[in-house]
Amino acid sequence: MRTIGIITNPTSGSGRGARRGAEAKAALAAGGHHLIDLSRGSWAASYEAAMAHRDALDALVVVGGDGMAHLGLQVCAEHSLPLGIVAAGSGDDIAAAVGLPRHDIAASVARIEEGLRGATVALDVGKADGAAIEEPCRPRYFGAVLSAGLDAAVASYARAITFPRGPLKYKVATMREVPRFRPYGVRITADGREWTQTCTLVAVANARIFGGGLVISPESHVSDGRLELVTAEAMGKRDIARLFAKLKDGSHSTDPLVTIQQVDSVTIVPDSSGAALPPAFADGELVGATPLTITAVPGAVTVLGGLAQ
Repeated sequence: MRTIGIITNPTSGSGRGARRGAEAKAALAAGGHHLIDLSRGSWAASYEAAMAHRDALDALVVVGGDGMAHLGLQVCAEHSLPLGIVAAGSGDDIAAAVGLPRHDIAASVARIEEGLRGATVALDVGKADGAAIEEPCRPRYFGAVLSAGLDAAVASYARAITFPRGPLKYKVATMREVPRFRPYGVRITADGREWTQTCTLVAVANARIFGGGLVISPESHVSDGRLELVTAEAMGKRDIARLFAKLKDGSHSTDPLVTIQQVDSVTIVPDSSGAALPPAFADGELVGATPLTITAVPGAVTVLGGLAQ
């Protein structure tokens, strides 16, 4: 009998999170495992509970979207504890990156069972550090993409509003933030090279996709041991609209205003040459204000039932 910690998000999806969490717990219990429910009243409290039990667990399972997977990364990265993901959110970019089922509790639990028998995949992560990283966890690990440009400003506003819910709130946030946009000033150091620029986007990608399937970095791979720095030069409103449309299929990668370069380490510092950078987000979660240093951590998380992509 294995001891499995489980974290669910009962307040998500107008009750759907509670139902999916209950279904996942029942399926895992049917497998004969001893479950410890580490769900608490907040993301931070659940993290603290998981950290307190980490060394007594054989696995940690999270149920929900990228926010829950992101929580799991904080507990399991650079540690021997394997992570199981029951992907049941609106985005699920991290689960997609390692070939896990979405919105299928039975299939997800079956993959976790396979993982407990040895079918696992090693997931690279990005590790962000800086003085303004949000509590309770510093450094902050991410599985998909860290954003510190216009997309982070959109995520920040979307996080603050309660209506509408789901993907529609990001459309509302985009319509609000794009008219207010002024190019950001940033000083970047990447693998020892330093430069200053004004930009629209500045992101560090571990995976190809973010934001529920937008293709930010077409050549990124979560098991290649490296990250991709994605920058877009200062743009006008029409160019921004075209850029966001191209993110649907990754065709922005051929835009002369966009640069994608493979890196091992990146430092992002605000610069007075442009507007102040918004707080950074990763996997849809608030990370904190720049300056930030982001490094690649190869094979940092063992994912149960994941597939090499």
